[in-house]
Amino acid sequence: MYYYYLYYLKANFLYLLKKFKNIITQTENHLGYLTLNRQNENNALDIKTSEEIYEGLKELEQDQAVKIILICGNQKFFSPGADIKELDQLDSDSAKIKGLFNFFDRIKEIKIPIIAAVEGYALGGGMELALMCDLIIASKEAKFAQPEINLGLLPGIGGTQKLKHYLGKYNANYLCLSGEIITGQRAYELGFVSVLLEKNNFSEEAKKVAKKIADKPKSSLMEIKKLISNDTFLEEGLKKERKSFYNLLSHENTKIGIKAFLNKSKPDWKE
Repeated sequence: MYYYYLYYLKANFLYLLKKFKNIITQTENHLGYLTLNRQNENNALDIKTSEEIYEGLKELEQDQAVKIILICGNQKFFSPGADIKELDQLDSDSAKIKGLFNFFDRIKEIKIPIIAAVEGYALGGGMELALMCDLIIASKEAKFAQPEINLGLLPGIGGTQKLKHYLGKYNANYLCLSGEIITGQRAYELGFVSVLLEKNNFSEEAKKVAKKIADKPKSSLMEIKKLISNDTFLEEGLKKERKSFYNLLSHENTKIGIKAFLNKSKPDWKE
């Protein structure tokens, strides 16, 4: 009895250690839900949060009943992107050593389909997180952008390559070069949002879409995802994009852009 009690304490201690700080996971029938919940930072994506996202996805995938995973934010923010305060402490070398994007890169290991449900802002890395998913559901009032250029950077986890691949050269150039924020309606017109919903009752309507897919056979869902995700040409482009991001992270203009962002001032770029 004593040893059983010790085992019980150890098991519960390990469970508490595993509890996530910046995300919430739950399941309902064949659906797994991963909700971004970094409350004090509006769901900004620091390394710790990216680790939790990956670990949460793996946890949900291991539930044999789960066929589909839905990634959600809150009404205002899906995610505004990278944690700029964390970026401010990094240069090219330290970002590589810390593995800035390592956990995002591992999301492709997830074999069941992932749906992004975007009700509010999905900017920078937040938009790229949505693009890592197998389809995107958005409200008409959702906001998407790749504003990294305003920091003297570029999208580093797929933005340039996936947008070129999905939207064509000219639309991708406009979004990445201008950093302009577009609505969910415009994203749907461009083609990277699959399902467009009214903001009113968005969460319930998004769940209905996910449940419709979750009613299909899991074996087919996994095979379809595998076949559509298979793109070696895109993988080569993503490697080049990552190299460019790391190079720019040490550039003087990046330091200027990040400081200006944190100070809420206009950057004075070096030509």
